[in-house]
Amino acid sequence: MSLHTELMDVAITGGTLVLESGCIEGNIAIKEGRIAAITAPDVVLPASETIDARNLMVFPGVVDPHVHFKEPGPGHIREDFHSGTCQAAAGGVTTTVEMPLSIPLVTTRDAFLLKHEVAGSKVVTDYALWGLLPADDLDRIEELVDIGCVAFKTFLSTDPDAPKLTDYKLLEAMKVMKRFNRFIGFHAENPAIIDATAEAMEKAGINGGLAHLQSRPDIAEMEAISRIALFAEETGCDVHICHLSSGRARDLIRHARSRGVSMTVETLPSYLVLDDSDLDRWGVFAKCNPPIRSRENQAMLWDMLIKGEINMLGSDHCPYTDDDRLKHNGNIWAVPPGLPGIELMLPLMLDAGLHQRGLRPEVLARLMSSAPARRFGLGHRKGALQVGLDADIALADPDHVWTYDGTRSVGKQKSALTPWEGREIRGLVVRTLVRGRTVFCDGEVTAEPGSGQLIKPVF
Repeated sequence: MSLHTELMDVAITGGTLVLESGCIEGNIAIKEGRIAAITAPDVVLPASETIDARNLMVFPGVVDPHVHFKEPGPGHIREDFHSGTCQAAAGGVTTTVEMPLSIPLVTTRDAFLLKHEVAGSKVVTDYALWGLLPADDLDRIEELVDIGCVAFKTFLSTDPDAPKLTDYKLLEAMKVMKRFNRFIGFHAENPAIIDATAEAMEKAGINGGLAHLQSRPDIAEMEAISRIALFAEETGCDVHICHLSSGRARDLIRHARSRGVSMTVETLPSYLVLDDSDLDRWGVFAKCNPPIRSRENQAMLWDMLIKGEINMLGSDHCPYTDDDRLKHNGNIWAVPPGLPGIELMLPLMLDAGLHQRGLRPEVLARLMSSAPARRFGLGHRKGALQVGLDADIALADPDHVWTYDGTRSVGKQKSALTPWEGREIRGLVVRTLVRGRTVFCDGEVTAEPGSGQLIKPVF
């Protein structure tokens, strides 16, 4: 046994540390918000606070690259930066990368600063911000890069909250983006296919969860990804596919990469855990875009994930109130799309990935922490248990079996009307630290609103 002489702020002892190189038994010393040392388990670490991590896995904090907290704007009745980051902490998420669909849209420096002002007084975890690809003035890209946007989102599908770029404008924007060392993240669905199909099905009186799936077929996602790849090859623009749902896009992604296209791909635990039987059962409460697909498709996504063809996981956390769904009397075409999910990020992947499919813990850590951190320019501070990085840490009991009850959520919408309700999960986050401070412990959020920080990217 040896003694580390300097007094640390926090020592985490006796846990299984999930490092990038694999798992080891050891201790973590934290000083001034950063990881100061990683030691053998027999090293004594004098500290102001000692956390006993015996029988726990010690993960790097999850970096969620895809969340919707809906502030500023009227959407705050559904979610906001405080309630959203409270749920993040419960799910082992220590940094959220928030989407730009607020009011005003994040297409200007002033909109970015307004969102930062709102978020800064509420967050309990750290955060970064997407920008929205401007449709009318591409000169704004430079000011958004300068102020700290990590990346730029655009929609090939029709979205009532975001302007759609013509193919000409998109090509021009991709040429501009290449100059600024940022990438464009795409909602990849062909609007002509899905809008016309949905309209025809609604007119024919076809309804229900499976109707939503049928209205957004694989080919709509595949065509959009093929177009993105072609435009990226032509312009040299770096691209990212948000929320991939179709395993049939695999060959298109492989082909693009083989031709030198820089393309990363994200999928969601929702697509890896839920399937069309859940969509059929839950109907309007399981509607999201792109849709939850078949079990056979899910198997393709898992294979892509295991083989490294999907780079990272995000939650696409986007909750609604019960009334948002119930007031439409079961009309799948009228309800807004979106599911909650950030509260279950690490637990779901411990269950479905570690236990059910044998994914090694370090693979989960790469998919949920280091890969998104580095892709979004946050790797200088986030994403790994490494000396010098922020002490963002999730302690999880991998074998604790529990049943999800939405009415006991730490978030704003304490709803039992989600497809997660009643799900038995093996794996539980018991404690979350952001920069060495405990923000969540044993089911309770312990951090004060406004304790999180904006993290600007370094590429």
